[in-house]
Amino acid sequence: MGNKYSFLKTTIIGGLLFLVPIVVILIILGKAFDIMSRVAEPLSAIVPIDMLGGIAIVNILALLLIVFICFGAGIAARSNRATTFVRYIENNFLSQIPTYAFVKGMTQSFEEGEKGNNMKAVLAKLDDNYQIAFEIERIAGGHVAVYLPGAPNPWSGSVCIFTEDRIQPIDATMATAVNNLRHLGKGSDALLGEILKRNALSN
Repeated sequence: MGNKYSFLKTTIIGGLLFLVPIVVILIILGKAFDIMSRVAEPLSAIVPIDMLGGIAIVNILALLLIVFICFGAGIAARSNRATTFVRYIENNFLSQIPTYAFVKGMTQSFEEGEKGNNMKAVLAKLDDNYQIAFEIERIAGGHVAVYLPGAPNPWSGSVCIFTEDRIQPIDATMATAVNNLRHLGKGSDALLGEILKRNALSN
């Protein structure tokens, strides 16, 4: 009975942590769409048609405005002042949102592979087996802080400290590693076959 209760509690908490950032993003996008719809309304009067492909012109203009603003923000974010400001917001506010760091790592992984992403996909040695994990940071004294994700829900997991010799980098993006976890290890041969073969030979 205790195991069933623990599984139920862990699953519910994991689902909550998974939904929180999604709900936050949806709320922000919903508010942005409402604001842009009001801005786009006078602009839609200039366009000679009311509908395009079954979608109201005002809605299309609102979406285009959101895309344009996001693009402009992306350009502005490349400046040093913007980077400093974003880091301040992340450290003091966004870091309080569950799984924010993980979502950010996924975004960076899709953006430019692993360039600029401080969460690296690794293989962590646990006694006589291995687990796909993500390196968070190096610690003085030859240790590494590692996030051990769950499967099929990588948004919920635990943080462990390993010695450097028990951590091996994986030649894959964070997105690829997460995809493997969400599919319960399907595709592990392509992802881990070579590294596990080298480990077996070295032993």
